[in-house]
Amino acid sequence: MFIYALLCVFIGSSLGFHVDKESPPQWNDVYTVKGILNIPYAELHEPFYAWFDSKNGKSRIDYYGAMVKTYQLSASVYPDSGTSIKIAPVTTEKVQNQDTCLQVNGTKDESINIQTVLPDMTDFKYVDTETMQDADAAKWRMVQTVGDKINKYTMWVKYKKSLRGDPIPIPIRYEMKGFNSLLGSHYDHYYIDYRDYNVDDIDQDVFKIDPSKYSSLFTIIFLLAS
Repeated sequence: MFIYALLCVFIGSSLGFHVDKESPPQWNDVYTVKGILNIPYAELHEPFYAWFDSKNGKSRIDYYGAMVKTYQLSASVYPDSGTSIKIAPVTTEKVQNQDTCLQVNGTKDESINIQTVLPDMTDFKYVDTETMQDADAAKWRMVQTVGDKINKYTMWVKYKKSLRGDPIPIPIRYEMKGFNSLLGSHYDHYYIDYRDYNVDDIDQDVFKIDPSKYSSLFTIIFLLAS
């Protein structure tokens, strides 16, 4: 009991708050965040900007400075099974770098939901406190074994004080050694560096698509998403 008390004091003093190591951080229902997805072995560094609004059933992720835009609308917004929209430049024999839309609708068997860029922390366990990107961070980890493969997921979190004085978790880095638990990619080593995490309400215009730029099909999407 004495050792546990000392540990709590240490965690609280180093992070600026008392952080319960038995309770993994829970992200806000609404957030925006910027980051870079890194795949070291492929020497890939993919910047993104994400808007996540589970209250309204909408999400959006832009890549490479909004060169590629993706929208995810849940069934509550786009009946009956949600839809995913991707806007990206396409070059053909007739056009060069023309923004083109690809829409994939969900089905009753496989609906489309909104896309988060932060992991579900429910099964993560507290590991330690360490410095990450010049900040004192709580280190959380989850290890999963699937067949003969071991998947190791590690999240570094710092905290800031809310108006009520409660600690708000701020993501710093998420490392995945194994299956990509966020975006569903293949077995590899990934890590995401986050910045500018914000939990303010999101202007719903962020999720609207300008119908004048695209065909009538996308005008219908715009009207349903409004």
